[in-house]
Amino acid sequence: MDPVAHQFGPLAGLVAIFLTVSVLAVAGRQREQRGLDLVMALGLLAWMVFLVWQPRFAPTPPGPVDEFVEHMGFQLCVSAACGLALTGARVQGHLPWLVWTYQLVGGGGILLIWTISGLPYWFDFWEATNWIVVGGVLAVLAQHWARRREQRTMGILLLSVVLLVYGLLADVWHHPTSRVAIAGMFIYPAALVGLWSLVSAQVRSDMAVHRDGQRELQRQRIAQDVHDGVGSQLVAILSSLDLRQPDQKALAIALEQCLLDLKITVDSLQQETPSLLDGLAMLRYRIQPSLTRLGVELAWQLQDHEAIRRLPSLRVTHSLRIAQEAVANVLRHSDAGCMTVICRYLPDVHEVELVVRDDGRGLPLASDERGRVGRGLTGMRRRAQEAGLRLEIRSQPTLGTTVELRIPGPDRPHEPAQPERLGYASV
Repeated sequence: MDPVAHQFGPLAGLVAIFLTVSVLAVAGRQREQRGLDLVMALGLLAWMVFLVWQPRFAPTPPGPVDEFVEHMGFQLCVSAACGLALTGARVQGHLPWLVWTYQLVGGGGILLIWTISGLPYWFDFWEATNWIVVGGVLAVLAQHWARRREQRTMGILLLSVVLLVYGLLADVWHHPTSRVAIAGMFIYPAALVGLWSLVSAQVRSDMAVHRDGQRELQRQRIAQDVHDGVGSQLVAILSSLDLRQPDQKALAIALEQCLLDLKITVDSLQQETPSLLDGLAMLRYRIQPSLTRLGVELAWQLQDHEAIRRLPSLRVTHSLRIAQEAVANVLRHSDAGCMTVICRYLPDVHEVELVVRDDGRGLPLASDERGRVGRGLTGMRRRAQEAGLRLEIRSQPTLGTTVELRIPGPDRPHEPAQPERLGYASV
């Protein structure tokens, strides 16, 4: 065979390797998991080196340089498998970097010493250390699986074990002669790409969870700063007003509503939706100081029933917002002396009943004030329709207002309410 033609395949492969790594290094800057991309690319390209370099010395016994390049390609293949396996197991700290440093620098250095000296025990030492490192990574995977037992990571675990076990079988790689060994060499790239795909998806999911957590913490900090700053100023202004004077009492009612809205907004920024009973308890804690300052008596009747605690989060969220708006209307417009809040389970119809009732002057008759109330009632009806709730509002002048909400039980499917099911008795 023409020596030039014989060299063409390996040289073309090396050029392709260089170009591919260069493109990945440049394009990968825009990807969050570019490190994984490079690990996968180096593993595949090292596998290509291992394959294309064997024809380099096929007609003649391999020389020292040929042996070094071939075994270094194998070393990089094992390094890529270890890196992806440790990332898939979510190993933190310096262990992944220590493994990579040894595999690339330590393993390469031992191979170089063996190539220069020609002493066989250096090669034996290189094989033994690879066994130790790969065996250690397998032990880490076993410990990780025993501790977490996540079904969704089973694919990552299996592919990692396949790659690492195959990496231990170094003799299969070098000058394979059997069909099984030759076929096994082509299992490596398929398993490596599959592992890279699964680990990349896991990393993206973990980073999305981390970003959501950071955003939630930032929202909590902002909400707390607003509450501590604006809230404390509103409380200071309220404490300086004389409620015996009509004009200052009207200002106090407006400021109480602002303070209540601020507190409810801060509560709504919490990370998880509470149960309906817990949300109502928090609402009571928030409104009690305002009710005390305005002289409004509160009658609180809540039934602690399992069905109430098991309501879906969508129904709970909209029910709490409707209750908050109903309470706000009592403080804003009713001039009531007593407000009653009832929450109970109705087993006959498998529904939860939530009632906010006052003994005030009813819904306002003045056009400007009625417009503000109307916007709040429109929002209440919209929320009830979205969550499949049944809302009825009854009001008469001087006899107060009753807001009654019927919430389907936890085992009933979500059915958006039709507008005609929402009853509203206007004044």
